[in-house]
Amino acid sequence: MGGLIIVLPIITVLIGLYLITLGLWELREGVNRNQYIKYMFTGLFLLVLVTPMIWLFGSSLLI
Repeated sequence: MGGLIIVLPIITVLIGLYLITLGLWELREGVNRNQYIKYMFTGLFLLVLVTPMIWLFGSSLLI
């Protein structure tokens, strides 16, 4: 269980960065602006909100 709390934030950061990269690629192509917005905000949500929450609340599970 302790290893999952260390690996889960790393996975969310990688998925968030991947979605941001997909969003930037979609913006570069310029085909679908709504898809860019979905990718970018989902990636930023994972990076800025979910990852710190996992670190904060996950550390309380180790006690």
